[in-house]
Amino acid sequence: MNASPLHLTPRLLPACMIAALSALSLGLALRGAAIFVPLFVILGAAWGYSRHRGQHGLAGTLANLVLVVAMAGAAIGLLIGALPALMLLAVVMALGTWDLTHFERRLRAIARVERAGDLERRHVRWLLVAVVCGSAIASFALAIRTTLGFGAMVALGLLAALALSLTISTLRRESSGA
Repeated sequence: MNASPLHLTPRLLPACMIAALSALSLGLALRGAAIFVPLFVILGAAWGYSRHRGQHGLAGTLANLVLVVAMAGAAIGLLIGALPALMLLAVVMALGTWDLTHFERRLRAIARVERAGDLERRHVRWLLVAVVCGSAIASFALAIRTTLGFGAMVALGLLAALALSLTISTLRRESSGA
């Protein structure tokens, strides 16, 4: 696609990346781990530059790296006492950036996309549902702060896997019926 039919994605992507890396940088800097901030700035700038230059393969690889770095950085942040809300925001926004980067890349790889605007709106809507639900559940988990035994953690993990499986099957049915 020469002229991108996407309207929401190009605006949401930089906002998600900036929010992810800013939350991570702020959270770690407040706990005295500002040494990581230049890494986040370089990653974000490289990702933005690769998108600007139309190198969407490189942007996808950098989005993968940013997701891994955000998750590792959030884990380190939680271990050193950073604000859990900032770490959660960093991971959620990095996941949104990763998803939208790959969505954009897949659509650009296709020569012609029928009703790209509808496809984009539907994708962003489902992403928003996933982000809001995941954030609500994670926020609840951060708020209750209870210690669970191994059996309870396994049961919750199986429940999460079942919920994910049902969500994927619902999405597949919806996309094949549309």
